[in-house]
Amino acid sequence: MLALASNAHGEPPSELPWTWASDAASPRTIDPTTLSDREVDLQRVCGRGEQGLRTVAQRMVQQKLRDLPYLDADALAHAQRVAGEPHVWPHGWVVSGRALDHDATRQKLVVWAASFHDGGERRCGVAIAYGADGTEADAAVAVDAEADVAALPIRTRAGAWIPIDARLLVPATGARVVVMGPTGLPRTVPSELHDGRVRAQIALDQPGAFTVQLVADVASGPRPVLEAVLFADAVPWTRMPDRAAPGENAALPGAPEDASLAAMIQAMRAVERLPPLTRDPRLDALALAHAQRMQAARLLAHDVGDGDPSHRMEASGVRPRTSGENVAHAASTVLAHRALYASPSHRSNLLAAAFDRMGVGVVRDADGSSWVAEEFAGGTR
Repeated sequence: MLALASNAHGEPPSELPWTWASDAASPRTIDPTTLSDREVDLQRVCGRGEQGLRTVAQRMVQQKLRDLPYLDADALAHAQRVAGEPHVWPHGWVVSGRALDHDATRQKLVVWAASFHDGGERRCGVAIAYGADGTEADAAVAVDAEADVAALPIRTRAGAWIPIDARLLVPATGARVVVMGPTGLPRTVPSELHDGRVRAQIALDQPGAFTVQLVADVASGPRPVLEAVLFADAVPWTRMPDRAAPGENAALPGAPEDASLAAMIQAMRAVERLPPLTRDPRLDALALAHAQRMQAARLLAHDVGDGDPSHRMEASGVRPRTSGENVAHAASTVLAHRALYASPSHRSNLLAAAFDRMGVGVVRDADGSSWVAEEFAGGTR
């Protein structure tokens, strides 16, 4: 069990230390000898074992036993990157108490594991730990993996060429690698897709942290399927970085969610010294309809039976020279904005100089979360 030192005042730390893996890769099998009998049973229920996800689950139980904050969506994704676990859209689950009934816990996990399916192959990591007072904490982290990737070094040199060799687990008509550095706009790297294998080469052109993302064109539209954070001539973060996105402070308390989101986008572009976008009522209508469709289908996708973005634009009489769409589902509209900015492929749309118009749609769910669609167009007629 992880031992933590107190700070200078004798108080427990507010955050567990972050220890980075040497590389990002999948799949990574779990050594069965490291699992207790109870963990073996929960792992069987949850899905195929993935060591990186087990590492994240182990962090979750330690957080719980130390009464530290639950890993929210940002922290969960960051924990994956630290563990060298490259999949996206993680789901986390944790229960705790004294004298937990294992059969009851197992059934709760069964219900949770059946509550989502994002496509691809279910991967999971579980962990159980006990506190000094006898409290038990059980956790699971699961993803529906749509691709795997050969090892990428988390620490490397600026200017070094790094090969990308990924294998898609779902049918795709195209794929591309997007790289986002410490400064500048995200850039798309020439990529080759053949027989389900994606190959590319990237060069980290300056010192600092880089996010590398693989986007695949699947049945529901373009979708990030893998992500890694690599450090060129830089020390990996020892604390979770501030994930706030430019423009967050422009959110409008009490205003309609779409107006607040539009204000955040405009403020973000102003920070990047880009011209503002004109809100187009036609694009607003398209965005709202798509957000409603995603909510009804419980599916985050560019096509949920209503056609891809370009088809929907054309059908509504919007015929731009260039277009793009961002979609998100998050606990709030601000967190959706943050998640889209953190994603290289989505940030490319937010900061594209070629766009001059936008439409946004936000639908609040019964649980308070937000389904978001953003439509972008340039040269709109």
